Amino acid sequence: MDQTQQLARYFSGFGETGGFLAKVPAAEEPHVAHWRQYLQEGGGTGSGFFQALQSKLPQLCIPQREGVSASPAYAKVMKKGLPFEEKDFGGCLELECPEVLELKIPSHFAGALPVLQTPHREDFLRLVRAIGGRCEPRIYPEGMHAMCIGGINNWDRVRLLKEQWQRGQVDQTPGEHWGSALQRFVQQKPELIRDRVLVLHTAPYGSVAHTLVPGMHDASTWLAASNTLRLEHEFTHYATTRFYGSMRSNMLDELVADCMGFLAALGTFPAQLFRRCMGITSEGRAPSGARARLYMADFDDPVIDKILGITLKAAANLEQALEQHVIRSAGPELFFALTAFTLPDMASPEGVHLIGAGLARTDP
Repeated sequence: MDQTQQLARYFSGFGETGGFLAKVPAAEEPHVAHWRQYLQEGGGTGSGFFQALQSKLPQLCIPQREGVSASPAYAKVMKKGLPFEEKDFGGCLELECPEVLELKIPSHFAGALPVLQTPHREDFLRLVRAIGGRCEPRIYPEGMHAMCIGGINNWDRVRLLKEQWQRGQVDQTPGEHWGSALQRFVQQKPELIRDRVLVLHTAPYGSVAHTLVPGMHDASTWLAASNTLRLEHEFTHYATTRFYGSMRSNMLDELVADCMGFLAALGTFPAQLFRRCMGITSEGRAPSGARARLYMADFDDPVIDKILGITLKAAANLEQALEQHVIRSAGPELFFALTAFTLPDMASPEGVHLIGAGLARTDP
């Protein structure tokens, strides 16, 4: 596929949006109830809570070293479900500041999710590596402050499922042993043993200083707003998974998620602040290391410049349409209105009118 074809696919939208509002709020995924129990049992914060969570998720115990995921000890714990033992790994993973780790489970129209949050950067990275990186000491971009991690093997839930299977409380096949039953569940009902978790780092959104945020007078207020913004941004990506079946790396997805986040945190969507938070210069370029480049990794610079131009025009049109319709908050109606468009739609000369017409259909 050449870049012209790639670009056409990149500029495609989310798909048909009709009928989804009737499904709001979405039902919670099965793992959320188990995390509510973890929250209740461990208290949801502090070193004692982290130790309690380690007893449920052995990947949070494994020391992070190069090649550890290929070791027999790792296979024993993470592939066979045997108990973690320090002697097999020469130690146990520790957080530098476990006392500031927090678990919360916010409600959302896409369904609630467990959220692990810490203001400690290294602890954030350790959590991401443990839960989503096979305990390998991978380096992540400095500007990454959030990750939605799915497909997490939860051996605590596997043990509970085995007990239910032994008691005949879940589907059984005559003559089937537990190993075969587990493989069947993995293939047919992975939601019974696999989790999805948001991991967040408390930091200024987009690494932007509060002095560059319109109407923001101090760093602490911007930090609090950033927490709200980042959470809504990630839940918006989750919403695209629940309603459209995918979580894409795409500037349209980022524009919609940032719009929802800005409105939730600030009550407005400033297009210039969106540009800054994406790391895009005032000339419309994305230098090396800019957040925006993460979502255009398959393209060369001329195509990237084209995508950026369309994105920035779409953002400006979106800001104008939101102001005209006095939209001050995020919600499912806005989400479905915005996901009805493509980037070229929003960036077109008629973009303000098109977006406005979509917003008008959401008015009470």
